Amino acid sequence: MRCLPGARQSLRAIAALVGVLLFGGCPDQPPAPARVGPGTAAENVVTTKVVSTEPGQIELSQPRATFSPPNLVRFEVKYRFTQGQPSKYYLCEVTFPGTENLGARPMYSYDLKADGVIQDGIILAKPPVEKFEIRVSEADSPQDGYKLISNVVSGTVEIAGK
Repeated sequence: MRCLPGARQSLRAIAALVGVLLFGGCPDQPPAPARVGPGTAAENVVTTKVVSTEPGQIELSQPRATFSPPNLVRFEVKYRFTQGQPSKYYLCEVTFPGTENLGARPMYSYDLKADGVIQDGIILAKPPVEKFEIRVSEADSPQDGYKLISNVVSGTVEIAGK
């Protein structure tokens, strides 16, 4: 293959320029200054919450359970942290003594405040039920198992509409 006069030198110059750009890069420049504001990395900062290693203590009061046919029991109970604060995993358990029925409501720390009301519903496997008990347990991680941190409150199940 034949090249026109001067074409060979032009090709060499182009190849050298491409080599410099590919392998040599651009002249050293300082990095651009970091920006802080909307849409920047400053919004992506992750904060962590320190989890207490001390067990919490909850006082339960004013339990109530209402049966609605054919098999639903709605319950509610007031709670108050008397020691610690909501910072772990929690489990509110409702049992019905003398029966196989039971219910459990798992809760995260953000589901609870220093005090409030826990309420939910339970579908019974085998109605009827007459009495109930409620307790709250706590865990650092659900896989580690829960430990009872409340008193146990109990009452008689009411019938809806009566």
